[in-house]
Amino acid sequence: MPLILLQKIGHLKLLTDLCEEVIIPQGVVDELSPEGIDLVWQLFFASSEKITLLKEPVEINADVSGWDLGKGESEVISFAIKNPGYESILDDLEARKCAETFNIPLRGTVGIILYAKKKGIVAEAKPLIESLKNAGLWFSEDWLKNALNLVGE
Repeated sequence: MPLILLQKIGHLKLLTDLCEEVIIPQGVVDELSPEGIDLVWQLFFASSEKITLLKEPVEINADVSGWDLGKGESEVISFAIKNPGYESILDDLEARKCAETFNIPLRGTVGIILYAKKKGIVAEAKPLIESLKNAGLWFSEDWLKNALNLVGE
């Protein structure tokens, strides 16, 4: 889950540094561990003007429910379907495929880091991406090489 991964590497604040607004559906909060919920609240209080925690569950789009995704991913995608113009932050491969079928703009945790590098918020992407790998995010070395090439590393 992007929120947890960014926190594990000490860069949760990238979300609010890069985004005008961060919407966190209730389904995402429900899937977090107690520690994860504490992290979301820390982020919320650090940047409350940019964070919106949806208190009510997002109604799951019928076509999205057929993908059998987690509650959080389903709510993120369903929110984006109902609210065009938002980008979804998703790492789960099936969730990403689902979002793509609805033409929802999306980015993963690595994409957040690459974007932060392009914007000059972080000096180097590779150490952060390596930290993600150590935190449990899987990707191939070829994929990593291609991703880093996008930001000149």
